Amino acid sequence: MMSKIWTRWADSPVITSVASTNYPVTNLVFPAVTVCTVNKAVNEKLIIQGCRYNKTLSEMKAIISSLVDPEGRNNDDNVALLNKNPVSPDTALKLLRLVAPKCQDYLLTCRWNNQAAPCTNLFKLVLTDTGYCCSFNTVEPKTIRKTARSDAEVLKQEMEYEYLQKAVWDYADRFRDKNGPVMDETDGNNGTTGSQDSYTCARIYDDEMYPGVCKYISKCRTDPGICKLNAEAPPLPPIIKVAEEYPYKAAGSGRSRGLTLLLDTLRCDTVPTESFKGLRVYVHHPEEFPSVGEKGFLVGPGMENQVSVIGTDTYSTEALRSFNPIRRGCYFTDEFPLQHYKEYSRSSCVVECENQFIHDECQCIPYYSPGNTSVCSYIKMKDCVRKAIDKLQKTKLLYNKTDTVGTMERKIFKFKSRMLEDDVADKSCTEVCLPACNETSYDATLTNAIFPNQHEPNMTKMLREAIAEKHTFLQDIAYVSASISVLRIFFRESSILQYKRDELFTWEDFVSNLGGVMGLCLGFSLLSLIEVIYWFTLRFYFDWKRYNLAHQTATGVITGKF
Repeated sequence: MMSKIWTRWADSPVITSVASTNYPVTNLVFPAVTVCTVNKAVNEKLIIQGCRYNKTLSEMKAIISSLVDPEGRNNDDNVALLNKNPVSPDTALKLLRLVAPKCQDYLLTCRWNNQAAPCTNLFKLVLTDTGYCCSFNTVEPKTIRKTARSDAEVLKQEMEYEYLQKAVWDYADRFRDKNGPVMDETDGNNGTTGSQDSYTCARIYDDEMYPGVCKYISKCRTDPGICKLNAEAPPLPPIIKVAEEYPYKAAGSGRSRGLTLLLDTLRCDTVPTESFKGLRVYVHHPEEFPSVGEKGFLVGPGMENQVSVIGTDTYSTEALRSFNPIRRGCYFTDEFPLQHYKEYSRSSCVVECENQFIHDECQCIPYYSPGNTSVCSYIKMKDCVRKAIDKLQKTKLLYNKTDTVGTMERKIFKFKSRMLEDDVADKSCTEVCLPACNETSYDATLTNAIFPNQHEPNMTKMLREAIAEKHTFLQDIAYVSASISVLRIFFRESSILQYKRDELFTWEDFVSNLGGVMGLCLGFSLLSLIEVIYWFTLRFYFDWKRYNLAHQTATGVITGKF
């Protein structure tokens, strides 16, 4: 029994117990919410940037598809064009940013903690594993790829986009019959016939518009007055302060104290990355990489979706710092600094570990990975990266077992790989990346129903308010039913369980346990220990001296006195 106590203390020195059954959710950071439309490019932006980079609409679609859909799940024909006219991965990533929809393109109205706020104040455009998406309450990594931002070009485009977009519309309306062939202004060649979308997507764009549309855009860019367009940049939305600190915290539980969004699925744009119409949404920790493509849930058009969230909080006492992280089963933030993320989390650690493995295999990393290492080309993304990810599932990583915690921090992702069947295989990325000692996790439950339930938009308050905010296209109930969704995210309960990691035994507890077992099983106590010492030392010595004296007296030979 004493052996079991020792083994338990040596092997599992940490215990996780319930610290509180009534921990208020107002103390929790609200989860990050990342929303992705399946259409990764705006048609007019594709045409404008295509003219700038001397690419046709089909070639621009192929460039974007090569990044966000390298396996050609929906864009086989487009991606095939890259074999004829390839571009560098950095250029493709820059174009992905330049043609991406803005958050206000598909986030129509936003409410946070029962207060209306401009969506541009709540959401930011972030790079995910499925292209650019809009994220609420997320903390960006400390290292962002420079080519992924293209801030100067994006700013320049946004300043002129309002009237260049109208130039594209004007050209399409003037030189194309909506149900007939395209007529180029300069050469008079007839193009192909396009079909009109049944839900207000009236303009059908294709390569037959070239090069006439580029010449028209060039004239409008040089002198907007020629095209009778407004050349003034659109005013910036007012900044409304919605929280005292970031990341934000909810004011309580229930849907009125959460995040409510009116969403447009942008089904009129034509670079889809999925086989469905709608959006992908991922609810996650603010410090976690938004793996929307792998982990997100679907939000379909014409639906109202409610996501109720239950949080779980875990903290660790400072006493655990005296234990090796492997023994206690978690890392404190300052013990394992990551290269690209501000705070340690298990998911961020796994992302960096997997990216290091992919880099070792392919000498590049996926376009959405943080850092400034070279981006994988379309060919490598399709072949090498996919094989590396599959191999990673069958591979464990080796490191020097004699490393201390300090050296492990410096060498943790400098592993050599071995296949699982190899006897010397050691750990996978998920085994190396232990949980954070202080962490919050979220469990989401999704329910939905058809939206709207009225036959007129003005009969629904949310649509009525959106129409009043100049979203006049929502007056078409057919468009609303085919494209618009509602998303509500909120805490389900006002309090949650909070757990505490602490020492299983202190030295005092360990000694007390040993003493208790010995007392129970052997009648053993501290006085018994003194008696044992007395009987085997002093008493033995005196008995031996007495016996020796008696023996000498009996034989008549006395050699000394006692």
